[in-house]
Amino acid sequence: MKRSLLIFVLPALALAGCTKIEEEDATLALPEVAAPDLSVETMKSITEELSSDAYEGRAPGTAGEEKATKLISAKFAEAGLEPGNGDSWFQDVPLVGITAKNMSPLTIRGGESDFSFDYGSDYVVASYQEQPKVEVTDSDMVFVGYGINAPERGWNDYADVDVKGKTVVILVNDPDFGTESLDGEFGGRAMTYYGRWTYKYEEAARQGAAAALIIHDTDPAAYGWNVVESSWTGEQFYAQSANGGADQTKLNGWIQKEAAAKIFAAAGEDLAAQMRAAKEKGFKAVDLKQKASVSLENDIKKTDSKNVIGVLKGKTRPDEYVIYTAHWDHLGHCKPAPDGDDICNGAIDNATGTAALVALAEAYVKAGAPDRSVIFLAVTAEESGLLGSKYYAENPIYPLSQTVGGVNMDAFAMAGPATNVVVVGKGKSELDAYLEAALKEDGRVAEAEPTPEKGFYYRSDHFSFAKLGVPMIYFEGGEDMVDGGREAGEAAAKDYTDNRYHGPKDEYDPNWDWTGVMGDLKVYYTVGRMMAMTEDWPNWNEGDEFRAIRDKSRAGS
Repeated sequence: MKRSLLIFVLPALALAGCTKIEEEDATLALPEVAAPDLSVETMKSITEELSSDAYEGRAPGTAGEEKATKLISAKFAEAGLEPGNGDSWFQDVPLVGITAKNMSPLTIRGGESDFSFDYGSDYVVASYQEQPKVEVTDSDMVFVGYGINAPERGWNDYADVDVKGKTVVILVNDPDFGTESLDGEFGGRAMTYYGRWTYKYEEAARQGAAAALIIHDTDPAAYGWNVVESSWTGEQFYAQSANGGADQTKLNGWIQKEAAAKIFAAAGEDLAAQMRAAKEKGFKAVDLKQKASVSLENDIKKTDSKNVIGVLKGKTRPDEYVIYTAHWDHLGHCKPAPDGDDICNGAIDNATGTAALVALAEAYVKAGAPDRSVIFLAVTAEESGLLGSKYYAENPIYPLSQTVGGVNMDAFAMAGPATNVVVVGKGKSELDAYLEAALKEDGRVAEAEPTPEKGFYYRSDHFSFAKLGVPMIYFEGGEDMVDGGREAGEAAAKDYTDNRYHGPKDEYDPNWDWTGVMGDLKVYYTVGRMMAMTEDWPNWNEGDEFRAIRDKSRAGS
């Protein structure tokens, strides 16, 4: 991730009714946007409804999905949108749901000691392969550091080792984790896609591994074992493939750090020392001199989940599009809380973002159609790896070359109003200038995310569009609170992550303070409305990883 560029927001100069933004040698004339008519009652009622137990956690392919998508489409219609896929509100997203059962212990043999680790408390695994029974038997174990093969960076943790049919053990995040600056082989403190667990499993499969186990470590993972356990148990969803996942590893999963340390010690290795060694270019994979065995059975269900899509046609340039995205899905039934509650309701994550789509649609219709068309897209299966947004981006109803840009919304903070917003990926695109202009009226500021090492840029639906070239901006309510400052904001964020995130207690609370949410929603509206009223085509900044893709897309449009 690049360092953010310095952006100067100046008063209206040459153009009446416009804010002039100067950024290096480029000039953007951004239209002023009137204050929107945003309904807090819409936000409250839809968030409460979607996160009620009646929706059973909104897992794809369930009765909860049917209720959720029916509600969203009805609310889009009531707001005054048109169906976004011809005469349909829906885009089918082909998924396969795989529910593991009869999991064996993970047994490790051949070292100084033998081990048997319990499913759930010590390890979790799932299979991407559509097979009724999957097993790995006496598979040689190899530690492959961060599991990265990045030729453009001169880095290959798989160099000089054959892992075909073996179980690879991998570190989470990337080698620069823990550094203070944003300078380094992998963006310094900021996580790259190489640090995401999704990449590590993809690369393990390309290398021919039979299984891949990531060592869980709370700081570089950015969440505790409770999140891993709740997210990886129960039905897991994947995109349908022609070969039924045959090109994937048999099993992917996580193992507790304490369990991994025992395995390393039994091989005569020190885990901490090997973690340090893996940070250096030229790291060589380590034979752990032990064999792993684990098996499970799968219940397999193919389903067409649904993206919900509505559109407000533009007045003068209806074939140019601005897109708002949020995911409606959550985890369904998950590991029970101590009180027995096993529904992961997903109130904040992301009933709030879904409600925001409706509230924004209402405001847009009341304000009148802008020049460009505006798409409101509620996507499925974000929690399963951004599958719904990925499917739309690869099978767009409206051409990506004609999609000007977009705004992603994923989980509104309920800590109250803040003096700032946090931009995930600040400095990547010209959309930063739109955000700066939108914040100026309220005297708020845009700041880079304080924890780029957590890799949030690769963990929400904007990424599906960004990697295909569409400029997307993703920001959240800030942590510098009007009441209590940064200390209060950090405490609220920690409380949510530790006690509610991806767990049964992410539930609707009638006592929430919505003032901060509504302030943030105003900014989401203004940024999108400016895009929908200007003639400019915002781009990624020079040197950004997505710039060339966008330039090629626009050149051919």
